[in-house]
Amino acid sequence: MRTKQVFSALMALVCGAALLSACGSSGTSSAASASSAATAAGSPQAAAESTGTAASDGTAGEAGTTSSGANGTLRVGMSADYAPFDWLQNDDSNGAVKTTNGSYINGYDVMMAKQVTSELGMNLEITQVDWNGLIMAITSDKVDCAIAGMSITSERKKSVDFTDWYYQANTALVVNKDSKYAGAKSLKDLAGGKFTSAQNTTWYAALDQLNGIATKGAALQTFAALVSAVHSGIVDGFTCDVPSAESLLKTNPDLLIVKFDEGKGFQDNDEDVNLGIAVKKGNTELVDKINGVLEKMTDDDRDKLMKEAVAAEPANSIS
Repeated sequence: MRTKQVFSALMALVCGAALLSACGSSGTSSAASASSAATAAGSPQAAAESTGTAASDGTAGEAGTTSSGANGTLRVGMSADYAPFDWLQNDDSNGAVKTTNGSYINGYDVMMAKQVTSELGMNLEITQVDWNGLIMAITSDKVDCAIAGMSITSERKKSVDFTDWYYQANTALVVNKDSKYAGAKSLKDLAGGKFTSAQNTTWYAALDQLNGIATKGAALQTFAALVSAVHSGIVDGFTCDVPSAESLLKTNPDLLIVKFDEGKGFQDNDEDVNLGIAVKKGNTELVDKINGVLEKMTDDDRDKLMKEAVAAEPANSIS
């Protein structure tokens, strides 16, 4: 899903005009800490420092809180830049969680975090961390885990452990409705075009499948930038995950998701589509606890949560 990078000012730009935000690395999944995936479908990279903390259903954990959620609090890192997985908004509507700096975070990842902590009988504390800083936040014990549309890649496994996947998202291609590529049925039909995606994402890597067919443009940082590039004709389209694409179409009705014939579109592997919850390496206790919650969820449960997340995303999202 998203090899995600933090797309900043994603939603704000997309909703206001039309298009950043990834998850990821791969995706079945991203604007710096202040952008939203509704503007486009990726999730860019950002700084490596935490930008704020969000507390919900309990007091924030102490600095010494362990990764197993000592004091009954699970500290979760999110980048808040990757709608419909996570975004910032102006109030606590639709179950958003208030951050300690006064902002509110919501989305599929927030809903998943609530599900996990509810099942485990723990309080939830959410810390907003720029995408590129999430793994560092885990390894330095600033958070216990990251629920942020993060693809389970072999490279990331060198630094953190992952739970089983909590969502799967396939790669989508977004173009203008009036584009000559709107009716493409296979990758070969994209001949002569120019396409891009978010930097450091599996979506951008997926464009290598167009070698000899189309041009792979320079990667961009935010969903806003991706949408803007399509609107201005700089590129013919961009790749991202399906949920993010569906989210951005709500505010950009002039765009569409290309419907390839079965087996003729981008070929995803597990690393591209499986999104997992990242945990500090060696913390098998927390991984096992979270997996115990995830294994009870069905595909229908996950799809229901995602539909709720897409529907809940406000037009004035500021993530």
